[in-house]
Amino acid sequence: MLKIKNNILYITVILISIIIFISITFILIKFLKIQEKQIKSSLVQKSTNVNPININYKTDIPYKKNNNWRIIISKININAPILEGTTKEVLRKGVGHFESTSKWDGNICLAAHNRGYKYNYFQEIKNLEMGDIIVYETEKGSRKYKVIRNETIKETDLTCIEYTKENKITLITCEENKKDYRRCVQAKEI
Repeated sequence: MLKIKNNILYITVILISIIIFISITFILIKFLKIQEKQIKSSLVQKSTNVNPININYKTDIPYKKNNNWRIIISKININAPILEGTTKEVLRKGVGHFESTSKWDGNICLAAHNRGYKYNYFQEIKNLEMGDIIVYETEKGSRKYKVIRNETIKETDLTCIEYTKENKITLITCEENKKDYRRCVQAKEI
């Protein structure tokens, strides 16, 4: 009889220990989840409230403020620096120039991001219409171009960046949700 009582006591102690362990584990998990939410909330609040260098991403990059090589499209609020090349690093900072194309005469070809990055200069070029004006500035001077084409092209279609005797400017960016296509805007000097 005593043996049975000891076994029942032993089993009861084990069950109570298991219940306490599960309860403490549950409380700790809840506490950690609450802490994690508070940390995430704090980080989100800090990131949305702080703008340490006060940038208007469409019109100013602090370290390229005095860059005289620029593209200006008033209709869609673009005043962006142009940098040589179209690498990921270049496009993260500004509008990139296709190195194989002209910088002044012929077909000037430029590329920029349209979403997903800090500087998405070509985000609105899809809204350009025939006749809209693009201003291109370099140390050589300034030229105005009138939009003559705004369409989607295949990623493999490189005819738009070929050399032309006619002075043109060509803007290229990704086409949203269509990885095999690009947005191409072309304008002719006026």
